[in-house]
Amino acid sequence: MAQEVGVRNIGELKQFGNDLKRLSEQLAGAFHAAENKMHHVCDGWNDNVNIKFMNEFQKDVKEIDKIAAHMQEFSKFIGKSCDILEMYQNNRF
Repeated sequence: MAQEVGVRNIGELKQFGNDLKRLSEQLAGAFHAAENKMHHVCDGWNDNVNIKFMNEFQKDVKEIDKIAAHMQEFSKFIGKSCDILEMYQNNRF
């Protein structure tokens, strides 16, 4: 079945899913850390430029969170697909 659906190496696919999960966690974590620093730094910067910057950055963080969530979902999908392929492969031999 693995070859029938175009998967040459289930282990590599599974590793990609794990890498994708880790990347999404790192991406979201880095942006939230930057957001926290921004709030700390911007406490003493009160003008229109700061307000615009903060609003734009927070909007971007929300977009990153959406992207990270999609990456997590895809990672889970890959993991489940690999589990099914491995079960099929193990039962076939």
